Amino acid sequence: MMEETLMERLRRMADRVISERPSDRVLNFTLDGEKYWIKRKLGNGRNQLVKYSVEKEFYYEIARMTIAGRNNPDLVPEIEVLTPDYMVTKDGGPTVKNWLDSDKSEAEKELILEEAGAALAALHKNGIVHGRPALRDITWNDGVIHFLDWENRMYSQDPATQKALDFLLLLQGIYRENYPEARERADALERGYVKNGGEETREEARRFLMKHSIVGSLTRQLAPFKMKDIESVRKIYDHLLT
Repeated sequence: MMEETLMERLRRMADRVISERPSDRVLNFTLDGEKYWIKRKLGNGRNQLVKYSVEKEFYYEIARMTIAGRNNPDLVPEIEVLTPDYMVTKDGGPTVKNWLDSDKSEAEKELILEEAGAALAALHKNGIVHGRPALRDITWNDGVIHFLDWENRMYSQDPATQKALDFLLLLQGIYRENYPEARERADALERGYVKNGGEETREEARRFLMKHSIVGSLTRQLAPFKMKDIESVRKIYDHLLT
């Protein structure tokens, strides 16, 4: 009898885990001391108004991961198993958000953020846009960075604007958490991004904010209400335009 390949073992384990938790969209398991994640072809409950089927969304994400991974193999998780119903990827370690909430020193946290900014710039340099680079969707493990959740569609067709929105969303991830060190942490993200070739996109982000200056004005008027997302947008305007 032939010995099972790793892929066969992973698939068998994934099938077992799914059978135990049939309603879960994202699951994990450990095999041979390695942690793996299962992402299933199920709706996420967030995009009820989007007119794309769950199947199209599933294969859209796989296609984007494949394209991004071809250009940036060190920044995208490799798909270890792919079936019509799910994919399996290896765990990339704690997310940037996890690290920011950990007991690491502030200097170490800012270094992680600088590396995350540089990684986003590396994607952009190769013509790849993530769509929603949230801190919870970027893993960091001893300098190795992976971008997760490639299912988000871009709402602009202009590549320069797409990159600018990626950069702005990454900054917003810092400001919406209301960290006392938010400015320094946002500076670290920006520093890593610009040092790795992102200066032109940063300027495009500034132009985008100036073009939509009415949004900045509205966020300042709404500041007394202390709404998290409104506040984070206001702080981005302050960060890049003052």
